[in-house]
Amino acid sequence: MNNTEPKSKHTKTTLYVIVGVLVVASIVFRLINESKLEQTSILFIGLPALLTLLTVKYTNTPKTAFGIVFKVITLFLLMSAILFGEGIACILIAAPLFYGVAAILVFIFEFFKKDKNSKTYSFVVIPLIILLAQPLGIKSPAQLNTVSTSKIFQRHLDITELNKHPDFEVNIPTLFKLGFPKPKSITGEGVKVGDQRNINFLSNTKGMGTLSIEVKYVTDSSILFHIIEDSSHISHWLTWNKLSVLIENNIDNNQSTVTWTSSYTCDLGPQWYFEFLEEMAVKQMNDHLINSYFGE
Repeated sequence: MNNTEPKSKHTKTTLYVIVGVLVVASIVFRLINESKLEQTSILFIGLPALLTLLTVKYTNTPKTAFGIVFKVITLFLLMSAILFGEGIACILIAAPLFYGVAAILVFIFEFFKKDKNSKTYSFVVIPLIILLAQPLGIKSPAQLNTVSTSKIFQRHLDITELNKHPDFEVNIPTLFKLGFPKPKSITGEGVKVGDQRNINFLSNTKGMGTLSIEVKYVTDSSILFHIIEDSSHISHWLTWNKLSVLIENNIDNNQSTVTWTSSYTCDLGPQWYFEFLEEMAVKQMNDHLINSYFGE
């Protein structure tokens, strides 16, 4: 009986700490959003660091520190899907960063906790957070990224194929199925300078948004679109710069190579993490657009 009561009391204390940490995290999350810093490393590095530091400090469970911290982060990520309207794609993308930062910080605390009088971890944790957070990149202009995707077709093609109004939901990539904003429809046509198109993207959590583009340059085998406006939820993660399509016909073997190129800047931080993920997403989108317009 005496052994059960302390254990029960300790369990309740841990639960209170978890709830308290989650409340603090939710308040900080809203403050970050209101400060327009929700795409920066303050969210993706600072918030998991805060969760970890509060949990480690106020839970007296050294043997299960990793388990407790990961439980808090898991609950926060699940809560973000319910309370903050984040899609599963967002959570899956952010989760490795949250868990990774937490694992490193817990390891450092556990390593230096052996010496109760040691404050060495302070000299390790602070520089680590600064390094991971990439603070100089929070407000500085992002680098322009360019992703080109090519595909060969066994027939001759020309630039007028872009006048189609394709069904974007045919053979839709897995990434879009997970909740990444997917193209639903398009209005407008023409392949002359000044012609405009509006591509409607649907986000499962944020609703419909529109990417408006305009033809700035065109030849018999290439076309260049500039961005007029982007109200889709994709604009929260990256900023489109321009889109171009190049068709290379091989008369000898009756083949055509279509290259779709997308230029954009990564608006999420830290960029060392998100640039790679966004590049993969843009490659899938390029490939899907090529198949939608030029596939049979």
